[in-house]
Amino acid sequence: MNSDRILSFLVYCTLSKEEYEMIRPMIWKRNMRILTVTSLLAAVMGGSFLIVNLLTHATVWKPYAFLLCSSMVIFLLQRLLKERERPSPDLILCYAEMLFICLYAGILSTQESNYAIPATSIIVFISILPLTIDDRPVRMYAVMLTEAAAYLIVSHFYKAPSAFSLDVLNVATFCVVGMILYAVICIRNVREIYQSMRVENIQQAVITSLATVVEERDENTGGHITRTEQYVSAIIDRMKRQEKYSDIPEKFYHNVILAAPLHDVGKIRIPDSILNKPGRLTEEEFEIMKKHAAYGAEIIQKTFPDVEEEEYYTVARNIARYHHERFDGKGYPEGLKGEEIPIEARIMSLADVYDALISERVYKKAFSKEKARAIIEEGSGTQFDPDLTALFLRCID
Repeated sequence: MNSDRILSFLVYCTLSKEEYEMIRPMIWKRNMRILTVTSLLAAVMGGSFLIVNLLTHATVWKPYAFLLCSSMVIFLLQRLLKERERPSPDLILCYAEMLFICLYAGILSTQESNYAIPATSIIVFISILPLTIDDRPVRMYAVMLTEAAAYLIVSHFYKAPSAFSLDVLNVATFCVVGMILYAVICIRNVREIYQSMRVENIQQAVITSLATVVEERDENTGGHITRTEQYVSAIIDRMKRQEKYSDIPEKFYHNVILAAPLHDVGKIRIPDSILNKPGRLTEEEFEIMKKHAAYGAEIIQKTFPDVEEEEYYTVARNIARYHHERFDGKGYPEGLKGEEIPIEARIMSLADVYDALISERVYKKAFSKEKARAIIEEGSGTQFDPDLTALFLRCID
């Protein structure tokens, strides 16, 4: 039992393998954000020390030049890999960082005196960058021990016995204190991520259940929630590749996909006689049906009055309220026009209408995908955002 706990700590930060793998992508994304900051910090620090030493004609400049160059390499690698969704490429950066840290430690150990270079360069670079490697203690400890060994081996050949003895004491202290601190930080961060994901999963289960209740009540829209969510995801996948939408954060896209199932939640307040009428609605009935957009926003507001993820629920309210607005301003409930309509609602509008066209309803037969595509294309610039329409048509094709 104790051996299982030790293994769980060293490899999975006290979680089970299944729990750890579930949050692995989130750890990867978090580490990439940290890596951006720390690599730039190390580069600025190395460049600053290098400039000062060159201006003062000091003999110690190689460690700082190496620190500057290696940090920029790590930064460029991170930028190249930032678009990856899977966590596997992080091993490249893990080993690259380990190599650079060990080499840097070796360069430091060649100095004749422990006072030849400022201690801050060692403390900041070695203490901050390892936190970005990975949240597996066994890998972190391997890096620390490898780094310590590299430093002491080179120090043994370049320094006097008294200086080498001091290095041994410093390295031993660094390893012991570093391992303890890393264990505390690592476990805390990983468990916070895991708890956050659990809460999000519970919230999403409640949201999906609420949307399913609405769908089961509406005999017209079997499977509509699942299909529209897939269409929204496909549009967003295309948007991520376009320069025009490059400033939109990943979190926003994530929220749009999660909120998509709630777009018709307001129909729960529409009478069954109208919701499931087997023919076309009268003008009076259609006016009542149109209220489901405003009802949806009200339900979301009342259901989730105090939430930490305010951005998510803003997106959900916008989708529910505005997904029937038209790009030419002739939609409802507010008659918004063009980019006055929140982009999340413009995305949802395409997915919602397309699925309605290709689905059989009690009041109509399903259109062919070719005819539905033609109708969507015809509505570009009038009913739908023309740029998003072009992306969606590519998804259909």
